[in-house]
Amino acid sequence: MSEITRAYAVYKGQQYNASYNSGTQLWKVDIPSGAESSYGQNNHTYPIELHAFDAAGNETIMHATDGTYGDQLNIRVLEKTKPVAKIISPTQGSVLGSAAQDIKLELSDAGGSGLNMASVIFKVNNVQVTQGVSWADQGGKKVCTYHATNLSDGSNSVSLQVTDNDGNVSDAATVSFVISTSAPTLNVTSPQDNLLTNSNRVTVAGTAAAGSDAVTLTSVKINGEVVSFGSGGAFSKEITLREGENEITVVAEDSIGKTTSVTRHVTVDTKAPIISDVEAEATTVNANGMIRLSFKIVDPAD
Repeated sequence: MSEITRAYAVYKGQQYNASYNSGTQLWKVDIPSGAESSYGQNNHTYPIELHAFDAAGNETIMHATDGTYGDQLNIRVLEKTKPVAKIISPTQGSVLGSAAQDIKLELSDAGGSGLNMASVIFKVNNVQVTQGVSWADQGGKKVCTYHATNLSDGSNSVSLQVTDNDGNVSDAATVSFVISTSAPTLNVTSPQDNLLTNSNRVTVAGTAAAGSDAVTLTSVKINGEVVSFGSGGAFSKEITLREGENEITVVAEDSIGKTTSVTRHVTVDTKAPIISDVEAEATTVNANGMIRLSFKIVDPAD
């Protein structure tokens, strides 16, 4: 019987020599597994071949498909890099003006095992969402735009987490944001609508306020011109009017661009009536008699 002279293993195309332990009468070989996951391989494993040689030059090769020992020669390698879950929008702390929002999500895996899409946990306001979620490939990542409706006024939250095919769990991505659907309040106390005046100056006054605590009042404009307002939102400005019909528009705007407008109509008539065609029935009358006059009055504004 020939002596066994050497043995080695082949793993991922590399040869690793085995050593013989006379005490145990076993050959042993140490093989670095490498950093790459085996998930993408057939059966999700890397195969190993064993080669044995005797002094006579005979060689035996045991493949990973061996019916007896094949299960010991198919090695599952697990990568240890966490996948990454991101919420692209909305951003943390943002204030948004609509109860319907597009929530943009992104998943990526750098470890090589790939993403287990069945493991995705996506929640809106702590309620898991499964309907209306469709993922697409984009630049080696998975992306999704979910159209959320009926978000409540006030604080809202989104969370996202995923596990890869080797069992690594991403850190949970979380975002909190505020919905504010109420437009500013605006009360114009002066002038009254449809005012008729003989002055070409009028004071426009009133109060404005943000529609919710999540936003601030940023501007008040009268016919496009910014006017100052006090801490309580009070404003007052005298403006010049032209003869005839005038339209005064006041607009209040908040920090997310929501506006409320009020329009007042003011007519300026500075022309006094004209009296003409004065005629007395008689310019001489008896005492205790009746003086009768007729005349025309024309309003130049007509």
